[in-house]
Amino acid sequence: MWLKNRVNWTEKEAQKWESMALERCVTGMAYQMRLVLQGIYERKDAEEARKLFRNWCAWVHAMRGQTGELLEPMARAARMVEGHLEGILAHWTRGLTTAFMEGLNRLFSAVKRKARGYRTVEYMTAMLYFVAGKLTLPCY
Repeated sequence: MWLKNRVNWTEKEAQKWESMALERCVTGMAYQMRLVLQGIYERKDAEEARKLFRNWCAWVHAMRGQTGELLEPMARAARMVEGHLEGILAHWTRGLTTAFMEGLNRLFSAVKRKARGYRTVEYMTAMLYFVAGKLTLPCY
């Protein structure tokens, strides 16, 4: 297809070109959707964020309906936002973040990497408590 002039394309090659053009367009649209979603987090007001999240989800679902399966990953993200909207808005209303849990996860991952595997779950659990609980070894 790339080596032929457009007038010499078969019907199958023309359909492939149209499909590729749609995919490029949808990829750009998905990127724009990501940027808009990211921009919502820069807002200061929870009610404004709620409205923008709902508008974003409606936009994604409308575009998903027009493009078919190509925007399904974005539609899944929109369904996730809709299902967890109140928890997401807690970022504004209560100042909640997952920073503490992310920090613990990083610490636990480092312990697992350092040990390169434990023989039993009990040993690993004890080591995680030891590291996360900031316990000290008794000196004799």
